[in-house]
Amino acid sequence: MLIGQEEYRSRFERLHSAMAPKGFDLLMVYAQGNRGMYSNLLYVTGYYDFDPSLQCALLIHADGNVHLLSNSEWDLDRAARTSWIERRAMASSVDLPADLARHCQRHGLAAGRIGVVGMEQLPLAFFRGLASGLPHADLVSATSLVAEKRLLKTPREIEAMRVAAEITGRSIRAGMESLRDGISELETLGACVRTMLENRGDELAFTPEVSFGYMTEVCAAPASANTLKQGDMVLFDMGCIFQHYVGDLSRTCVFGTPSREQRTIYDVVFSAQSAAINAARPGATSAGVDAAAREVVDRAGYGGYFNHGLGHGLGLDHHEPPFIERDDATLLRPGMVFTVEPGIYVPGVGGARIEDVVLITDAGCEAISQRTNGEQWIWRNA
Repeated sequence: MLIGQEEYRSRFERLHSAMAPKGFDLLMVYAQGNRGMYSNLLYVTGYYDFDPSLQCALLIHADGNVHLLSNSEWDLDRAARTSWIERRAMASSVDLPADLARHCQRHGLAAGRIGVVGMEQLPLAFFRGLASGLPHADLVSATSLVAEKRLLKTPREIEAMRVAAEITGRSIRAGMESLRDGISELETLGACVRTMLENRGDELAFTPEVSFGYMTEVCAAPASANTLKQGDMVLFDMGCIFQHYVGDLSRTCVFGTPSREQRTIYDVVFSAQSAAINAARPGATSAGVDAAAREVVDRAGYGGYFNHGLGHGLGLDHHEPPFIERDDATLLRPGMVFTVEPGIYVPGVGGARIEDVVLITDAGCEAISQRTNGEQWIWRNA
């Protein structure tokens, strides 16, 4: 394993050390079994509640003692095997908000300052139950304490994402090799997913996209029974999980001989991506990198067909800070990892998007996925 228990424990220790300067008597790390809602808990423990019905909270006291309360007893044995938390420090609850409040009361924290990591994700009923059980407590969002630490990736995290990107690239190549007249998007997706799982991918990171022809004219669409014909643009966007970390790539090709405008669209997207990667360096802003790509697209006359942000951070989540988009003043720093994915989608012609994963380094920017060479957009006649 690239990320071992010693690193999870170290992350916990750093989080615990951040409590006192913020005046927190207790930290409550909330998690629910939906992707994007369990990553903070995973980051500090190695455990995640994978089922959507699961909810839990890690309670971190000022003295360093921890307790894990979950609404499901059946998953606690797995929690003990995948984290550094002792099984005796775990308990189940049929009314999690009420039992969290009672735990705080038993430990003299009924009027304490309680930081909630994941406050923004609490279901309304859950928050109301917690607040009604702790009417005198100061419940404060503490999500930033973990988010700040997750923003800059360690060498082991970066290596996990390199592997995830490599597996994803193989999967897309398998999808390209499956292309033939009349094949459906779903059949091609099957080739991608099979390759992903046969090459150490743990699972899909998000709903994958395989689009043919007119369906490439929209930014994103799940695979369907739509079938391939000569001259169609083909768009892939998918990613795998490798040891909890996300890979995310987009690739575009043409099945058969591209039209002049299809070739132009692809070339403009490739040039825009190159311009953005060249602009990404320490001290640059997210908005500045987005603008570098958008300037290329605008100059070519396709500005109205580039209808999304340039990129987003990657890590334990598919979308996390930094976000590379207009009006985002985030200063890029070494250790940040994000996608660069300009796209152009023209009705009646088709759409193209090229997405790679990049790392901000001390010297500038490095692609940690294998970029196309600018000529891989033409497929072959089958």
